[in-house]
Amino acid sequence: MPADLYRDALIGIRARILDLDARIRERETELTEAFWSNLEPYLRERLGELRAALELVGAESLEMLARAEVLLSAYADELDAWIARAPALEEEWLEVPGEVGDPPPVPESGPRLCSQEGRALLRTFSAIVRETSPSVEVVEDGWWSSVARFRHRDAPFVLRASALPTESGQIGEVSMQLVTSVARAAPRLLVKHESLFAAVGKAMGWRKEVEVGDASFDGLFLIQGARSDACRFLVPKVRSFLLALARFDVPTLEIDPAKRTASLSWCFEPVASAIESAVRALTVIREMPSTISFRR
Repeated sequence: MPADLYRDALIGIRARILDLDARIRERETELTEAFWSNLEPYLRERLGELRAALELVGAESLEMLARAEVLLSAYADELDAWIARAPALEEEWLEVPGEVGDPPPVPESGPRLCSQEGRALLRTFSAIVRETSPSVEVVEDGWWSSVARFRHRDAPFVLRASALPTESGQIGEVSMQLVTSVARAAPRLLVKHESLFAAVGKAMGWRKEVEVGDASFDGLFLIQGARSDACRFLVPKVRSFLLALARFDVPTLEIDPAKRTASLSWCFEPVASAIESAVRALTVIREMPSTISFRR
């Protein structure tokens, strides 16, 4: 190829790449940080590989520049597609599922519960949850474990009660797990018992902790998540229900947006007032509006 033709080809492809560069940077600014941070790992990796072609813009080889043009064209098209899809994606993330799956069974460990104790637990559990919701469906699921499925204010709930036997085969504790559905756009939040070590560390200034400004609540619970999310979802009603439940056992609250679930777990025999407090707490959380924006 004559030198002047080669130079003309380089000039032409570099001009096209510069146009792609400008188009890409403009499109990238149209997508929010929420979009980039919530990309699935494989998508982030694929887009990153395409975007890496920007490093080839100054290459001297026509072959390398041609490769850069192909990759950057594909990247620009991907960005256009995501920008067009952003409104529908936001709606999908804001949708609250109308159903929820069962909490996972508690792993069996130690001796098995004696038959008499187990049957008594299942009868008690069934009777109490039927008081909470007359239309509840109660089924045995696993070794001395029952699952109750019901609705409250049109929200789906599943409650699992599992016996945790002592060495003698008697009931030691009962694991209670309550779960409902939330939007994918809900924040990640974990609220659990404030351990003695964590409390001492906080008092000594060794660690910073998210607090909501309620001394009785902040002193009992450890909050993991963004403070803005904690203040938005742990409203006074939710805190009062969690404190009521804590009279039996300090519960663990988890909002898991990836699974689209909010759950409460605690250990205590089935008690109607404890179950009612847990259901009401999760109901308020589920009904709390979530926000998400993928496009500026």
